[in-house]
Amino acid sequence: MAAGAPAKRRTLAILLAMLAASCAPAPIGGPPADRLATIEAELEADIAVLASDAFEGRRPGTPGEAKTLRYLAQAWQAAGLESGTNDPANPWFAPVALQLNTPDRSEARFYRGRRELPVPAGSVRLYTSGRRSLLERSPVVFVGRAGEALEQSELAGRIALMLWDHPRRIEQHEALLDKGAAAVLAIVPDAGELRELADRRAKGSYRLVDEEDGARLDGLVSADGARALLGAERFASLSRAAGLPGFRPQPLAVEARLEATSLQAEVRTHNLVARLPGRRPETGAVLLLAHWDHFGYCAEGEEPLAICNGAVDNASGLALLSAVARRLPAAGFDRDVYFLATTAEEWGLLGARAFARDPAIPLDSIVAAFNVDTVAIAPRGGPVAVVGHGLTDLDDDIARVLAASGRAAGDHDYANRYLRRQDGWALLQHDVPTVAVSAAFADHPALERFMRERYHRAADVADGSIVLGGAAEDVLLHLALVEHFASAASYPARAAVPGD
Repeated sequence: MAAGAPAKRRTLAILLAMLAASCAPAPIGGPPADRLATIEAELEADIAVLASDAFEGRRPGTPGEAKTLRYLAQAWQAAGLESGTNDPANPWFAPVALQLNTPDRSEARFYRGRRELPVPAGSVRLYTSGRRSLLERSPVVFVGRAGEALEQSELAGRIALMLWDHPRRIEQHEALLDKGAAAVLAIVPDAGELRELADRRAKGSYRLVDEEDGARLDGLVSADGARALLGAERFASLSRAAGLPGFRPQPLAVEARLEATSLQAEVRTHNLVARLPGRRPETGAVLLLAHWDHFGYCAEGEEPLAICNGAVDNASGLALLSAVARRLPAAGFDRDVYFLATTAEEWGLLGARAFARDPAIPLDSIVAAFNVDTVAIAPRGGPVAVVGHGLTDLDDDIARVLAASGRAAGDHDYANRYLRRQDGWALLQHDVPTVAVSAAFADHPALERFMRERYHRAADVADGSIVLGGAAEDVLLHLALVEHFASAASYPARAAVPGD
């Protein structure tokens, strides 16, 4: 369907009827088609609500956040979960303080020697994560599609000019900044994508309010701006060279003066934390998490066509968590099972990072964590890939659960390309064994098609193109994973807990 088409709506009465029909625990392995069809209908109903225009794209600090958290808390409480914040002053909802930076003004001027290079008006847009960023006559280097493999010495103090035309552009952008680039300018050749990115950036970005990592400066450059800056032939030759093996950053004999300012405000948002109490909590906990946020009104205007609804990313992950919660046994397992819906993932995994810094439970008590993100992509019967494979001690046990469930393993190396782009990365950095186990990340063509056509766009709506077969199978797989890792018998690894 066309971008921004209104999302389907389901009434609460229909949803509750579906839940009542599907609350029995699912057995491991070979579920009948009617059971999977019931789960698919349940997922579809939840996604339709969470990705509806009424939820306004689920942006942190907006009425859409309140609707989202209220809907999830009611669903999880009805499933038998209780508050997991372990904070009587903030049951269910753990506060997260964010700073909103909204672009104010910017100026970009380029020089070759003493001569200023004219660029078309509006062809360069600059943004700062702080109140003001200023670079005086810094050298510009063309890095093409390189970033993660570059040395800091190649970037320090330089303005990196990158191409925004490849699947790993987000990882490249972050790597360039992390490795010391003074600023990153992304050449976005597609005019429609450039407009969407600029519209979204105009709405502002978030950072944790007490974060002190320095202001970052970055920007967007149109294809016309790049041709004016480099010359049409030089831009074409550099773009071709960037695709060749062994390409290295190319100095441009160009300097730039860049300045950007932003307006700042504090935004109060929340993580949602729930739990199913275990019979032996001293043996640790299992954590399931998914981010609830998306971009809200991501284009100019306040009409439905301007909403980024985030149906696949990540209403589908939330729907999977709710489906799992409804099927857990009321008596629980040996270990506590925690459910976490994080805020502001889209702005740098901020909610997960806030949870890791001020956790509801000691991080070293978590024996296994499973992140769920962007799952409504793969059909039934496909393999499963693990984001984070090879980085934890969970792999062998996950393989056993996959085999017992009749699921084949997919390309874990491919799935690991998305490691730093999901909440699990924030927990891994604190030594919490965290993975994402998903059919979606094993279906390369379907995932890449989603990333190319709908990811972070108004086209990510709850329409007939969403595929839920693999997600329904993943519901049963996550039930099996919880059952395995929440049992002290099947997974005897014992976490450190207070009082030992």
